[in-house]
Amino acid sequence: MNNIKKTNLLFYICLLFCINGAYAQETEKAPAGIKHVFVVGIDAMSTQGMEKANTPNMDYMIKNGSICRSVRTVIPSSSSPNWSSMLTGAGVEAHGVTSNDWRPGNYSIQPVGVTEYGLFPTIVDVVRKQLPTDKIGMIYQWSGFGNLFEKGVANVDKSYETEIGTAEALAEYIRTEKPTFTFTQLDDVDHCGHTYGHMTEKYLKAIEDADRCVGMVLKAVKDAGIEDESLVIIVADHGGVGYSHGGESWEEMTVPFILCGRNIKKGFEIQQQTYMFDVAPTIAYALGIDVPSAWYGRPMRSAFEGVKIKTDPIVFRKQSYGPRINGGRHLFEQAGGLFVDKEAVVTIEPYHKGDKVYFTTDGSVPTKQSSLYQAPFKLDKSTVVKAKAYSANGDQSIVSNGYFRIIHKNPKNGVNVAFYQGGNWNSLPSFKDEKSESRWTADEIHVDNKQIAGLLRPGNSIFGLVYSTFIQIDEPGTYHFFLQSDDGSKLYIDGSKVVDDDGAHGLIEREGSVELTKGRHALTVEFFNAGGGFWIDAFYQGPGIPKQIIPADKLFKFRK
Repeated sequence: MNNIKKTNLLFYICLLFCINGAYAQETEKAPAGIKHVFVVGIDAMSTQGMEKANTPNMDYMIKNGSICRSVRTVIPSSSSPNWSSMLTGAGVEAHGVTSNDWRPGNYSIQPVGVTEYGLFPTIVDVVRKQLPTDKIGMIYQWSGFGNLFEKGVANVDKSYETEIGTAEALAEYIRTEKPTFTFTQLDDVDHCGHTYGHMTEKYLKAIEDADRCVGMVLKAVKDAGIEDESLVIIVADHGGVGYSHGGESWEEMTVPFILCGRNIKKGFEIQQQTYMFDVAPTIAYALGIDVPSAWYGRPMRSAFEGVKIKTDPIVFRKQSYGPRINGGRHLFEQAGGLFVDKEAVVTIEPYHKGDKVYFTTDGSVPTKQSSLYQAPFKLDKSTVVKAKAYSANGDQSIVSNGYFRIIHKNPKNGVNVAFYQGGNWNSLPSFKDEKSESRWTADEIHVDNKQIAGLLRPGNSIFGLVYSTFIQIDEPGTYHFFLQSDDGSKLYIDGSKVVDDDGAHGLIEREGSVELTKGRHALTVEFFNAGGGFWIDAFYQGPGIPKQIIPADKLFKFRK
């Protein structure tokens, strides 16, 4: 054999070893002894909700298992896209489930590929194909969950009207059949978020009720005699803010992921960033089965015993909830507030006790070189307070904003508001063709829930508001306007549309810009609610002006 042939042979042998090595790394040995995986999904349970509620069963799982407190949802932060991402190991752009209105075969974004069931492959089909005789149960409360996986594949595929009925059915199925895999969806927390508001007492009570259902599952696993060979996982599809979700806030997009059972590290905080599409690969990894090449989620191996955590090639610090300025947001209400003929007192507390908080009052992003918060302080003019927390180990929070509007009562200031009873609206109507049923003057572009409740006809929550005012511009230049609304809204300056946030949706923000001269300009905001919770905030940003709620002292009832 000549030297060239020897060299080529050596090259191919080395290449074969490299390929085998890479394949071995991809198919890392599964954890031993896990024969059952039970997933309990709690719809709309945010991390902050779980941490504030009294949840002894989930606390037990955290103490005796592993948790990631910062799972990031996919966009939008709605149920179907996120449950689907958990089931498929991929995001919306791959599986094509874009909203709760999605139905099988009715795609606005086509999936990158489908199986014989016409769907992007889910963990249900993956388990069935590789464990053909094992038992699978899909037991859920919200009937829409049943659209998201293959039909005729699971041994049990059933929806129940109540949360307790769903949990009882799951517990009985575990005790009697000892299935290999179940996935359950509980819906009452989401209902309370929409009805009473996220982080309210009733919302937290709903999480506590869901925790009791978790306890029923843990007991059923023990009663079935399979506790030592089972893994129980807790997931959530989204959080929420105010009465809704679907937007892009930290509160909506941050949820927990808990694992407890066989071969799971105890009292372990998962530092690797986790995403919705990591759930299905984690289930497959635990059961020792392969995943489709179309999936791009990864199993959370670091939660399992015996798995070494690789050193990250870059310094990556996960962020957490921001400090609470004056108690933080309440429902949709921004932190800060409107203060008429009085000073504002600012208090700031970190989300995690013991963290140091730095703040600014000029609209800039706080750093460790900013002012260290040590005691409450006063404001005598409209100010944007920004705060950020740092822990002793270097972790940091997101930036919290407090919008303080301080005005001295002036009869010339104000916003003219017109109220309209709504019909079958899914977008803003032509208000010039509608009849206003009530009018008043407000200090700013704001919605008073109690006032609106008193105006609505019984059984109807659809209505519209038109805000008309004049905004004082002191410095000419480019101005950016922002609307945050649930549902739709539009903003006009001098009759020209600048911001379009129309449509029936949760709290989302849209923006637009316009060149403005010095003086007063007509500002009109149209808003409608398509049902359920509602909110509207109007912000602006301009030369020397940080983004803020449009201050009441810049709004006038008349041009002159």
